[in-house]
Amino acid sequence: MWRRPHFPGLLLAACLGCSESNRQQPEAPRAQAIRAAAAAVDVHRLYAHVAALNGIHSRWMHYDPGTAATINWLLETLAAQGTPASTDSFTFRRIRDIHTANVVLRIPGQVRPGEHVLVGAHWDTTSYPESWQDSTARAPGAVDNASGVAALLELARVLAERPLERTVEIVFVAAEEVGMFGSRRVRDYWRHETGPDSLVCYINVDMLGYDADLPDANILCDTLSAALAADLLPWAQLTGEGLALDTLLRSTGNPGGSSDHLQFWYYGLPAIWVHEGPGDVSPNANTTADSLPDLCPRFLAAGTRALVGAVMHLAEPVLR
Repeated sequence: MWRRPHFPGLLLAACLGCSESNRQQPEAPRAQAIRAAAAAVDVHRLYAHVAALNGIHSRWMHYDPGTAATINWLLETLAAQGTPASTDSFTFRRIRDIHTANVVLRIPGQVRPGEHVLVGAHWDTTSYPESWQDSTARAPGAVDNASGVAALLELARVLAERPLERTVEIVFVAAEEVGMFGSRRVRDYWRHETGPDSLVCYINVDMLGYDADLPDANILCDTLSAALAADLLPWAQLTGEGLALDTLLRSTGNPGGSSDHLQFWYYGLPAIWVHEGPGDVSPNANTTADSLPDLCPRFLAAGTRALVGAVMHLAEPVLR
């Protein structure tokens, strides 16, 4: 049975602002491969993805036309860029039975395919109180969370062209805004069917498009994931184009926000949250005004490149 690798670094100091000299420094050959991958991220593609999702009237889970359109758009977009995906359909109950799906694609590892780096972003939206009162109300969700979905689409396109040692699984998650039902399903799959020892980490990308002042973002971790977050941080910094990144220690009792990574923390599974920052959250998130004017494409591109660096480090590029 494979055991999770040990990630160097002091467990708590890493998440409380340890000095740069204490962090693992990138090695030249790996750094070159990872930097080249991150450079392939296309800001125009990112913006186009957010605009397309923003153009769907609502992705609220109680608005069936919008959720069906979103799933179809994801499948078509992924196929068109050469990264075909499948759906994992399920039903949950929230006032009524809702039938929906996570959209999943897998990039097989070439050396250690049984070890998985899992990356997720929720595709559903809400507008409060409008969509809760009227399921047909507008819920555009440009920043929350078309930005995260766009980042994962680019991640998939970039990584599919590069050999990796470990498997990367990318999940576009349903039903975060109504109780995290999609991530519960993902979590249970790893707990009961695949086995938790095959999971290196779950990386949750939720809100990575709004920049109020400084180009900064955070990697939120719990105690279990702290050393892992510290280990991947320099690689995210390497590729993040001047994006100020740091780790923040949180817990299920003080999570710093509610999102899909919590479903992994609750059961002792390693997970982190890549986020635009607790002090830099879009004021229009979860409203009818969460639209394209709030999006900062350059910030989203920098965050996506940082994500590529972190994921490639964990998945281990195959160096030729």
